[in-house]
Amino acid sequence: MKVCLNYHNLGYNPQFGINKVHPIIFKNHMDICNDFNKNKNVDITITFDDGYEGVFTYCRKILNKSTIKRKIIFPIVDYIGKYNTWDSSFYLNKYKHLTIEQIKILVSEGWEVGSHTCTHTYLGNLNSDQIMNELVVSKQKLEEIINNEVTSFAPPYGIIDKRVLELSKSAGYNEIFIQKNKNILDTGSILLVKRNNIYSIDRNKNIINKINNSRLEKKKENCISSLNIITR
Repeated sequence: MKVCLNYHNLGYNPQFGINKVHPIIFKNHMDICNDFNKNKNVDITITFDDGYEGVFTYCRKILNKSTIKRKIIFPIVDYIGKYNTWDSSFYLNKYKHLTIEQIKILVSEGWEVGSHTCTHTYLGNLNSDQIMNELVVSKQKLEEIINNEVTSFAPPYGIIDKRVLELSKSAGYNEIFIQKNKNILDTGSILLVKRNNIYSIDRNKNIINKINNSRLEKKKENCISSLNIITR
């Protein structure tokens, strides 16, 4: 069984919102994932949206020592090495994104890199040409950084529809990491990977339930993600 858990930021200080996980709690989560990987025939992938510097500071060593095979960062390309001024809560939650050098170090240690677009704009608000620009330019810039092909994509807010799917295919992606599928029945050659978002309120029991595909956990995630409409 394959499972994908998605994080955003990590750090010790409190923040406005629930997207930043305490490093000690993250370590506890990874201990559980290691146990599932070793003893329960579960293949767990860990992803990080937005590409915050906290991933490098607090997750790198833990994951490099873990049994997690796939570790993927999805940077917002226009904000690499910059602060998160794109975030509507920036003045309450000011964080720096990964630098080019940090991304290169992670790649040298076996991490993967995918696109999270250039600007983190909700793609449903853009026309097709604008979407294509977000997809193609972010892909090209990341490939220049890591000197390798980028074939994975995570849409902002985790939502994909048929139009974005087809444009992603045209842009050269073959794997899309999502939370919500808006009535797509046939994905063709593209693999849609459904993820479980992890929040600061999630403890060990929540992680176990998410790995076991708990309906209650999925309802909770859908409820939380529905509030994202406020920040789009």
